[in-house]
Amino acid sequence: MSAACKLLAVLVLLLGLLASGVAPAQALTRTAQDPFVAEVLRLTNQYRAGAGLPPVVWNQSIANVSQAWAEEQNRRISKDTFTMEDIHREGYGSWQIPAGWDWYTENIGINNTARQIVDWWMASSVHRAGMLNPRATDIGVGWMKTTHPDYHGMYVVVENLAGYPATRATLPQVDLSSFREGDIAAVDAAGNLFAYPSAGGGDMWNRIWISSGWKDAAQIEVADWNADGIQDIVARRSNGNLTVSYGLVLGGLAAPRTIGFGGWSGFDIEVTRWMTADRFPGIIARELASGKAYYYANPSGGTHGARSYLGSGFKNSDTFTVDYDADGRMDLVARTAAGTGQLTLYRSNGAGAFLAETRRIIGSSGWNKITHLSTLPNHLGDGGAGFLARDTSGNIRYYKVTKNKTAAAVYIGRGGWESLKLGS
Repeated sequence: MSAACKLLAVLVLLLGLLASGVAPAQALTRTAQDPFVAEVLRLTNQYRAGAGLPPVVWNQSIANVSQAWAEEQNRRISKDTFTMEDIHREGYGSWQIPAGWDWYTENIGINNTARQIVDWWMASSVHRAGMLNPRATDIGVGWMKTTHPDYHGMYVVVENLAGYPATRATLPQVDLSSFREGDIAAVDAAGNLFAYPSAGGGDMWNRIWISSGWKDAAQIEVADWNADGIQDIVARRSNGNLTVSYGLVLGGLAAPRTIGFGGWSGFDIEVTRWMTADRFPGIIARELASGKAYYYANPSGGTHGARSYLGSGFKNSDTFTVDYDADGRMDLVARTAAGTGQLTLYRSNGAGAFLAETRRIIGSSGWNKITHLSTLPNHLGDGGAGFLARDTSGNIRYYKVTKNKTAAAVYIGRGGWESLKLGS
């Protein structure tokens, strides 16, 4: 048959279908009134409300994109061509949704009910991070009920979430700052600064690029230096200066501001509220050459103040701060360099000095395999104490601390962390 004849045959077929009331297949339209969609939307916003976040609003244009992809996945299931490797389209649907978004993600699930779908997403640190992202404002949902006998009538569901500034302006204000208490900051070899949001004890796979220009940062600390409720980054620079980059309420960091001029290259620092009466966090500085420790007060949330002597004997040690005995006074923990590495507790009196007492060993051995230690408060979102550790295999662990007790390690990142400069 010639090309012209084939074209004529197709046109005749289409006209015949239209004349008989049958049109070519098109994607279904799922609205917010659809019972299944309404339940996914309700549960998603219920979980967001529980996390102190505003609801996401229905966006029909996004929903149409979600529905088209749900239908495509169902077609693949029916034809036995469905695979997890290509369950997400290129761009995760971001190319198809309306322009103007500044944040985006896609969740896909297959299960028996809307409740099971959403609960599965919440049980996955990857999907949960998207559902509970504070930048999310708009949502679209699509679904199809499978007919393949191996799937027993389960639903394939696509949820697309996006953040639009125009929608955000109509919602209750939420903290969009780049770092929160419990998060980890990391600088890579190229000098890029990333935020790794807490996954509540889950794997911290998700990272957010914050800015470049951190290659000269020898050490970084996450702390609310000016006590405005937004976490900042305090950095010890390779030129010997100390800087603070104040966190911004709408995300990102202000330009670095020098708070200590020269001489800091020979110190290791921890930013903490060392004295009970401190309004602003100060700096515990351990002199590497002598092993002496000092405390630098922070009188105004700007340039640091005068220093006071804390003690000696910390040469070749690693230290971090935590209120280990839960008495409301910050303590210092030191990892010894000798042997297999022990953790020694130096309790404070809350007024800037160590208690005169026999030092207690709170970690008996094996800590020589740890390459990074730092405090990590509120990592589980419960306001509790804890600390971060990185081992020689490039894994990171979280240790929860309750009164006079260190819980078993929880792995929150496996492999690949050894090349990063960490702060918490």
